[in-house]
Amino acid sequence: MSLLELCAVVFTYNAMTFGNGPGMVPLLQADLVDRRGVLSSEQLLYAFTIARVTPGQANTYVAAIGYMLHGLAGALATTAAIQLPGYLMLPLLWGYQRLGAVRLVPAFTRGLTVASVGLIFAATVSIGQRTLTGWVSLAVFAAALAMTQLLKWNPLVVLAVSTLLGTGAWVLGWV
Repeated sequence: MSLLELCAVVFTYNAMTFGNGPGMVPLLQADLVDRRGVLSSEQLLYAFTIARVTPGQANTYVAAIGYMLHGLAGALATTAAIQLPGYLMLPLLWGYQRLGAVRLVPAFTRGLTVASVGLIFAATVSIGQRTLTGWVSLAVFAAALAMTQLLKWNPLVVLAVSTLLGTGAWVLGWV
């Protein structure tokens, strides 16, 4: 995949998801991992995880993808490609402010939000089917889910504890 193709993919998916970083994951998974095979699921998840635990926009993980595929030039180019649709959306914002009272506009916005949640869920199921293959991975997943949803722990703490659990299982020879 050329750098220009990668930038076109990033630009298109970012525009389609209106800058929703997590919403791009299933699209990138289907395209870059499943269809083209230029990334592994692990690489995509690594890029996304790093972006989630560092400050900044939720969609900047594409810079890591660009770096993985094309080095520093790829990181810079995909960062530009991820930013450009936001500036092109400014005229849409103007229109939204003018037409926001029209009943169809909020309904359309809610529809986009629901579709985005569906895409994120589909990516979660797809990635889960590939990675939750043994009892240790299922246990670490369940622990992470409990820590985030029941205990409301900080995501950085959840990531650290989950990493320690997985590493501990590996040291004990359970993996």
